[in-house]
Amino acid sequence: MRSMAFVATGYIEAYDGVSVYLENLLRALLVHPAVVSGAIGVDIFAAKGVAKLLRERAAVPQKSDTIRLFGVRETNNIIKMFDLQRSILQKGKYDVIFAPNPMPLFFGGKRRVKVIHDLTIKRTPELFSTLKHRYIDLLINYMKYFDDAIGYISGQTKADIARYYGIDEKKKRLLYVPNGIPFKVRDLPRPPMEEAFAKYDTEVLDFVVVGRINRSKGFDRILKFLRHFDRVLQKEGRYKSVTLHVAGKQTPETEALFHNAALQRIAIRFYGYVDDATLNKLYRDSHFCFFLSRNEGYGLPLVEAMWMGTIPVLSKIDVFGEIMGEAYPRFDDESGYEEAIETFMRSVLDDEAYRREIFRQIENAVSHEKEGYARAAENLVQYIQEAS
Repeated sequence: MRSMAFVATGYIEAYDGVSVYLENLLRALLVHPAVVSGAIGVDIFAAKGVAKLLRERAAVPQKSDTIRLFGVRETNNIIKMFDLQRSILQKGKYDVIFAPNPMPLFFGGKRRVKVIHDLTIKRTPELFSTLKHRYIDLLINYMKYFDDAIGYISGQTKADIARYYGIDEKKKRLLYVPNGIPFKVRDLPRPPMEEAFAKYDTEVLDFVVVGRINRSKGFDRILKFLRHFDRVLQKEGRYKSVTLHVAGKQTPETEALFHNAALQRIAIRFYGYVDDATLNKLYRDSHFCFFLSRNEGYGLPLVEAMWMGTIPVLSKIDVFGEIMGEAYPRFDDESGYEEAIETFMRSVLDDEAYRREIFRQIENAVSHEKEGYARAAENLVQYIQEAS
């Protein structure tokens, strides 16, 4: 029997991108035939405060000889990391230690693999502190020289690893463990296609954006469009109401970004962190979902919104082309974020044939992305089975 340690200490109750990725990959891994049959034993390490929640959401068996869940002390991050390292060394020699994100885990296991999600910090270095840069450099350089393999979730992440750290498949084992559509939306019935299509014949227009409220996520670009569209609405008065729904964590940049937004016809509603049911309803009821980020390793809200029948408005970054295909409209500084996005929206709202073409492209993307976590689990199992 092969053995692996699945490090879930990055899992938190107020789900972030790593937590969503972690619980979905673990859920897919635990139903893989090699794990169900006992050919691969899985020890899961999570902070004690969220171990019960992770067990419920990832469907970790209560009683199993080959799948075990261990709690790690979490007084603070330093104690959590030391207790994790101690626990792994005490439990025995694992064939593989898998961490779904970079972390200071330096010992144990015949093989170690940690996953890099995105390198936004390198794409937009001015948005991060010097200390943050040094910490990430330390973790990734350790992975480069001392870990057996490095995981990546998308083609853009793989390209950025090579660009910023000189790591490619000639120098390091790279393991593709992609993201996908999370079970929190996959387990829901999708809105019927005609229902989703028909909501665009409307006198009330709703936008939604999900994520941290900062420039890295493109909120300044969103506001640039909103100010333009607000001026248009004041002249034509086409819609009874237009609302931007913002579900995401406020940051030190939030107040500065929204200061003097000066919107007359567009209302903005802030929700902060929301539960799954509320978020899914926001997706389903909205007409457009903004993703004008400067960089993403994947973009979970994008695939969640598409599952719920909402059309995304995208920045022109590589990973969105990877998910949607190069034909899908995307926007950058060259195209602008004002008239270009307005034209796209008007085409969707007013041209039924164009709207159907956009929905066709969305369906193609959803069909591929819904198998993402299953592909990740299969690749991880193959990697474990290669361990000797």
